[in-house]
Amino acid sequence: MTPKKIVICEDHALFADGLRVLLSFHARFQLAGQVRHEKELLPILESTPIDILLLDLNLGGTDGFTILEKVKPRFPQLMIVIVTMYEDEYLIEKAKKLGANGYLLKNANTEELISALDELQATDFYLPPSLQKLRNDHAHQRFEFIEKMKLTKREIEIICLFAKGQTPEQISDQLFLSLHTVRTHKKNIMKKLGLSQGSDLVRFAFENHMLGSNS
Repeated sequence: MTPKKIVICEDHALFADGLRVLLSFHARFQLAGQVRHEKELLPILESTPIDILLLDLNLGGTDGFTILEKVKPRFPQLMIVIVTMYEDEYLIEKAKKLGANGYLLKNANTEELISALDELQATDFYLPPSLQKLRNDHAHQRFEFIEKMKLTKREIEIICLFAKGQTPEQISDQLFLSLHTVRTHKKNIMKKLGLSQGSDLVRFAFENHMLGSNS
């Protein structure tokens, strides 16, 4: 079987070297490059067919999300796994939204890393069990909170769409509501939650984990 070619984009040499050593023990993976930033990454992707990119989020001069946004449309077959220290549901959701194929923590053990690389083809978005539990726990908290606040299903939809950056016009089209109705819903939601600005509504959605997989 032809080994899958992997590139590591990570600016902490010690961690990148550790990944390189771990991968060297598994013949079905081949390290094709170890880079520190976007300028070093792109020439490799343009010149060599790469199967998997292990991408850090914090790269000093830029961030992994910026690279993800640029690279995924150009190389749609490339499997991109975010590898980071941040155990944060918002970052997980953002990575998924931008087209990442998985999300791993830097404290993952060897078994978790290899399992993730093996399962990329079989899942839309790989999460290790620990992070899946985090999302499930937050989903439970989200449902309890919504029940407590007596938010309607329509209000929840509208909050989530605003939090995802959609305009009242876009929400109107998507939900088949008049623009006046959307604005009235937003006004009522703001009043119910005691919020004063649109940015407060976005922050409210993220702080209360309303953008999970079930929203």
